Amino acid sequence: MKITFLPQNITWEAEAGETILQAAVKAGVNIDGNCAGMGTCGKCKVKIIEGDRQTINDHHHKLSENEIEAGWRLACCHPVSEGMIIEMPESETTASRKKKLIHLPEGFEKVPQVEKICVEVQASDINDQRSDAERMIEALGFENLSCTFSVTKKIPEVLKAGNLVTATLRGDEMIDLEAGDTTSENYGVAVDIGTTTAVVMLWNVQTGEMMDVSASTNPQGAYGADVISRITFVMEKEGNLDVIHDVIIDCINKAVEGFAAEHHFNPANIYQYVVVGNTTMSHIFLGVNPAQLAVSPFTPVFTEGLSARCEELALTGHKDAQVHVAGNIAGHVGSDITAGIITNDLMDCDKGHLFIDIGTNGEIVLTGNGRAVACSTAAGPAFEGSSIKQGMRAARGAIERVDILKDRVEIAVIGDAEPIGICGSGIIDAVGELIRTGIVDKSGRLLGREKLAKKGISENILKHIKEDDKSNDFVLYFSKDGKSDVVITQKDVREVQLAKAAISAGITIMMKEIGITKDTLEKISIAGAFGNYIRNTSAINIGLLPKIAEEKIYSLGNSAGIGASMILLSERSKEEAEVAARRIEHIELAARSDFQDQYMMAMMF
Repeated sequence: MKITFLPQNITWEAEAGETILQAAVKAGVNIDGNCAGMGTCGKCKVKIIEGDRQTINDHHHKLSENEIEAGWRLACCHPVSEGMIIEMPESETTASRKKKLIHLPEGFEKVPQVEKICVEVQASDINDQRSDAERMIEALGFENLSCTFSVTKKIPEVLKAGNLVTATLRGDEMIDLEAGDTTSENYGVAVDIGTTTAVVMLWNVQTGEMMDVSASTNPQGAYGADVISRITFVMEKEGNLDVIHDVIIDCINKAVEGFAAEHHFNPANIYQYVVVGNTTMSHIFLGVNPAQLAVSPFTPVFTEGLSARCEELALTGHKDAQVHVAGNIAGHVGSDITAGIITNDLMDCDKGHLFIDIGTNGEIVLTGNGRAVACSTAAGPAFEGSSIKQGMRAARGAIERVDILKDRVEIAVIGDAEPIGICGSGIIDAVGELIRTGIVDKSGRLLGREKLAKKGISENILKHIKEDDKSNDFVLYFSKDGKSDVVITQKDVREVQLAKAAISAGITIMMKEIGITKDTLEKISIAGAFGNYIRNTSAINIGLLPKIAEEKIYSLGNSAGIGASMILLSERSKEEAEVAARRIEHIELAARSDFQDQYMMAMMF
């Protein structure tokens, strides 16, 4: 049965019994699926323009009466029907924001691992009966150069077109041969597979120019919001590993095919891939069963960098293109962190330098006093909006900044639209402001009007407090009809409290481990789009970051994507990443007797 997705205008032949979300994943359409089809997160709302609107599967009450009346349904719970037309809300997503965060470090020098050389091959004659391959290798100026079997087969056809040829070399091996001068057609792809977002970057390796970026929601989200739920999906049934592996390969291929169509090049001229991600993503990408990462002692199948061929993984590109997955550090500290590390001076271990990548998991690396240590802590989905009542991705209509002034609340909204929810940076800002103003006390309790009035909170701000018998809410935005207010609830504050406590406890333990204090901590680097958009003062106010001077806090942008690109463009960076991954000591917080005590202490604001 045909189903059409708008505004992309993608029509797909769906199977009876599938949900809209399942069909969307197969069609390559991005719909958030954080709860793996359980209907608990409410993030996959879509509007049914045509098709069955009678069925309403909303057991967890994520849709308002107005939304139901207007045709909104949960994609993960609603079945497809013949001729269905689905409209997704127009948005500037977290994914599209990540496009803006790819900048190679100043002074970075590319040292290509694949190069193309154009030469003229001397024609054979009665006095020179050497093989075509020998004459071509001589023209290239190499003494020891081998040809792949596929290149050897191409030699007669290429030389038939003329004596001017372009050889593609990887080290001492020729992997491609083309007629004429095609030296400008040397492409590579860097991929950052995040749990939430997949970022695919196209580079011209010959010139070192980034040509395009595609960022989309990781379609594996339909099978689980976090790595543990995705591993559980793999373990549920034989064949599920192939399912969850295939969807990320398809996602990458669609991006690459889009690049080829947009920039008019032959995908066969893609000779390299570099892929980074957390350890689970790295395993699934390679089709390696990640089951043991879900149980103690969380041992990965591999940590060293691995390489395969494009053809082996069914990736779009030259069939002999090398696909390199950078080295992981530990079971839950992956190659995305390895890639991020090489983008800055973190491995200069003489000064206190803290690196944080905050997502569903918080990965933390600390160097100083000659040591480098790393840990992973389960921050949960609060900072990505999934466990927040009106949390959402960084999309049009999301509140991304909050200021609580003496007599008013000011907000900034993505897309300058009417607010419909709040994203990660807005959540941290809101809670940070609530703590700063005393509306939330040190224990994390959102106070009522009477107590706040005694503290001198103005009447205009008190109007933002919604009270009931059980708890209080704080209204960030009053809607015109009063039915679509955007609020921060007491439960939301508790979710942030739990998440920040996990990160803070991890930081504290690592600082104690290598003898770094906040006074000797010289630098904090925050990775990802999250780090680019949060306000440092708010992060400090809630206790997410140590209290140091704000000028010592730096945003790295999409450091995983930048690092992957550096590995793609430079043999030196590839080696540097592998050395860093092996040098870093992993601290397993679950094995630390002091973690629980530090965690409870960090619960206080």
